[in-house]
Amino acid sequence: MKLVPSLLALLLSGSALLHAQKQAPGTTKDDEDVVKAGPKDPFTQADPKAMAAAGVIAYGPLLWADQLRTEDVEKVLGQGRILWLETAHFQFAFNLATTTQPEDPEARKLMNGDLQRLHKRFAKFPDRSSKLEPWLRLHVYAQRAEELYAEFQKLIGHDEASGTFLGQKGKFPLVMFQKKSDVARYLDRFCGKQSQQSQRHFYGKTGQNGFVLGAEADEPRDDAQIQSQFRYLLIETFTDAMGGAPYWLELGLAHWFERQVPSRLMMAVPKDDESVDEQTQHKWPSKMKARAQHQKLLIPFADLATRTDFGYWAHLQAWSRVDFLMQRDRAKFGEFLRGLGGSAGASKQVELLERVFGMTPEAFDVAWREWVLKTYR
Repeated sequence: MKLVPSLLALLLSGSALLHAQKQAPGTTKDDEDVVKAGPKDPFTQADPKAMAAAGVIAYGPLLWADQLRTEDVEKVLGQGRILWLETAHFQFAFNLATTTQPEDPEARKLMNGDLQRLHKRFAKFPDRSSKLEPWLRLHVYAQRAEELYAEFQKLIGHDEASGTFLGQKGKFPLVMFQKKSDVARYLDRFCGKQSQQSQRHFYGKTGQNGFVLGAEADEPRDDAQIQSQFRYLLIETFTDAMGGAPYWLELGLAHWFERQVPSRLMMAVPKDDESVDEQTQHKWPSKMKARAQHQKLLIPFADLATRTDFGYWAHLQAWSRVDFLMQRDRAKFGEFLRGLGGSAGASKQVELLERVFGMTPEAFDVAWREWVLKTYR
């Protein structure tokens, strides 16, 4: 049958209408979970008492970083594609898809603990779930962020009465997108960066530190891997807010928190001349112990203190140095970190190491190596 032009146009418009009904403007199939979830939180229903119990300050629209509004972001990335949430110390732009429990038993145990703490605070949250849809997943990450903030705040002795957020005036804007393409568009339009990689960002107009995280990778990632990356970026963001730290210490501390979540994710890239087995490269304690058996392969503190070019083994040793100091005396480590505000040079680091821990750089090297060989399995 030959279709007349008017009938053909009608059929095409009907097909387009059906497609539009299934898919919001600016979305792709990957966004269906967030679009279907809708802008209204199903757990609190925006009830003030329920929001307070759930730790929610506000939902979108919000005033965003650099004097933007959340509507400005949606004009670029598409309406209905982002869930907006504000807590005591954070603002979230979130469009991660529905996820299931991680495969690793220890990681599942951690997630179940997250859900149980959420449920204890507000009974509408499930205390156990095999599947986390976007709103529940957002609440889990909001709780994770606030708990990590409290831990870091205690570590450095930050006084909330100062009216700052670990030193900065505004809350931390955290962007969590499923797709690399959305990361690239956000970084281009709102950060002036040409990249699709997850990274921290400083919003100069409002003096806020935050990050942009993308879940999409060449290989599928479970939530444990996303959480590891989340913790790594968040600790680095906190360190930025407090004024910075020497490079080895910033990396080592971020790794220390990141690696508390069982995951195969690697937040350290081996250099071309570094030979690291891909199947075991995430097993840092055993890798570090094997390395420590050969003193010539270790980086002396005098070198580490000023190094800025880090490959896999340097990341590993920075993490292990922090692990040693944190387990030796966590309160003293916090004092050490506070005293190194900014990119303190080697002399300042040595002075604080001796005053706080009572160790010279050489004594630090010896004590750390002995501890590694005795502690790691």
